[in-house]
Amino acid sequence: MKQHANRLALQHLINAYAQETGRGHLILPAQQDSVQQKISQHKPLLCLKLRPLNLNMMVPLDYASQLGRHRIAAEPWLWQDNQWRQLSPVLVANLLLEDIVQSSRRPIDAASVLERWVQSRDAVQYFLQQRAQTLDELVAPKQSFIFSEQALLAGHAMHPTPKSRQGFMHEEFVQYSPETQGQCQLHFWLVAPDYIAESSADNTLPTATLRQLLKPVATTRQQALMQQYPQWKLLPLHPWQARYLSGKDWWQHLLDAGQLVDLGRMGWQLSPTTSIRTLAAINAPWMFKPSLSVAITNSIRVNQAHECLRGETGCRLWRSEFGAQLQQDYPTLAAINDPAWIALHWQGKVVNETICILRDNPFDEHVQVSCMASLCQDHPIKPENRLQQIIATLAMQENRPPEEIATDWFARFLQVAVEPMLGIYMRFGMAFEAHQQNTLLELNQLWPSKFWLRDNQGFYYIEEYAQQIIELFPVLATDAQSVGPKSFVDERVIYYLFGNTIFGLINALGATGFIDETTLLQRLQYTLQALLMQYPESTLLHWLLTADTLPYKGNLLTRLHELDELLAPLEFQSVYVNINNPLKVGSQQEQIYA
Repeated sequence: MKQHANRLALQHLINAYAQETGRGHLILPAQQDSVQQKISQHKPLLCLKLRPLNLNMMVPLDYASQLGRHRIAAEPWLWQDNQWRQLSPVLVANLLLEDIVQSSRRPIDAASVLERWVQSRDAVQYFLQQRAQTLDELVAPKQSFIFSEQALLAGHAMHPTPKSRQGFMHEEFVQYSPETQGQCQLHFWLVAPDYIAESSADNTLPTATLRQLLKPVATTRQQALMQQYPQWKLLPLHPWQARYLSGKDWWQHLLDAGQLVDLGRMGWQLSPTTSIRTLAAINAPWMFKPSLSVAITNSIRVNQAHECLRGETGCRLWRSEFGAQLQQDYPTLAAINDPAWIALHWQGKVVNETICILRDNPFDEHVQVSCMASLCQDHPIKPENRLQQIIATLAMQENRPPEEIATDWFARFLQVAVEPMLGIYMRFGMAFEAHQQNTLLELNQLWPSKFWLRDNQGFYYIEEYAQQIIELFPVLATDAQSVGPKSFVDERVIYYLFGNTIFGLINALGATGFIDETTLLQRLQYTLQALLMQYPESTLLHWLLTADTLPYKGNLLTRLHELDELLAPLEFQSVYVNINNPLKVGSQQEQIYA
């Protein structure tokens, strides 16, 4: 599995490098000379010009993508000493990172990114080994919600370190990772009520509901303590977080003062989902999203107080008369709300590291709903993906050509997801960080039927369009910090919904071999043109259809500049670059770029 882990790790890094620097171009087999054909084995070559280092690199591809999400066939070659040499994976990674360091206008250090790249690669290797006997299940057409959440073995296709995780020891890595299909119980503290903050969208106390639900399944010791302190409140924590926080001064103070009792683990067997810290079980009343002081990809995953308010207010919005009308107008669009939260309150402030957000849990074991990232990922060791299996199955069931099925399947996705998302954007100023991990697609008989949005952290309201909503819920513009200008939100929607989710789906459908990316891009373009006739003043649609370039979040550059996407101000959370716009009307759709 080491060879496959190396290939996947290089694929993520090389695609991110080529997309974010623009230093890549493709040579198709018919354009290659004899030396290049020997290197490529008659496959496409991605050529990278490492300009500051004055080096040329050739990467053989199994699949060349118009959108930059290439599938790598073999380890890269470097022109050195008047000959082509094949390089080790770590040297390739080091050269690509150093090339960006050398061209940067400000001092940056690639050491931490290289370290996390190695960690991510090693994690992928471990995951592949752990699930070696069942890898084909990752592309099975039908998958439950939790299975799909735990099927994302390779991670974000355009992120240099998608599986880096700093903080877990080996045993914890196995137990708390979705890729190993780990499970755990929540850890509970019983805390004097003066030290607990909580709230919910329906104005109930989530701690009271938790006590009622957990009392029957508690141990004798836990039941006795809960009976001894009938007014005290339960604080749920990720078990890793509970151990980490037990070293804090305030924890020791509360323990010594007799204001906190450690109950230990209790309740449902929960499965980590793609975000790692969000835990789910079919039989639990909520999903649980506790803070987790572990560095996962770009950030330490600690909840913030304003996120709790965003989730609670957003839930009230979706459950209001306005929300009911919204769901009637857009029945294929739904939000997975974060209606409640619980945290420790210490010296007049909520302790962010103790916040546990309670999330709606709408799926049973029979619902076919998958996170888009999992739906679109390749088989880790075979040149195929789940969409290939879905379309082949439908083609057989309906006795129609796979190309026709793929065309109709994408058209159905546009109707179910994209048209409602843009309609709600234009009419009410609601927008979402709808990247592939935050969006889920429900399938009915393997066809798209409903598009789910999750993670209140990325729900936005556009100040120029959302006055009706802001008047109903003014806190969105104040403490919840959810309202932004149209120019900012347009940029975010272009990347998250289009650059990440839709382009990722187009790439995955193109990689099936049943349909090409150009055809799918043209179909998307027609949908946007029809919407522009309906909303002719839309700056978003004009941008998508007329601009030469589109904004694109540079995950590699964001990591190299050590930006924290959770704690930094919105405008400084990420590095954005410009990529060629494949949706521009009249553009050369056959142009392929890295």
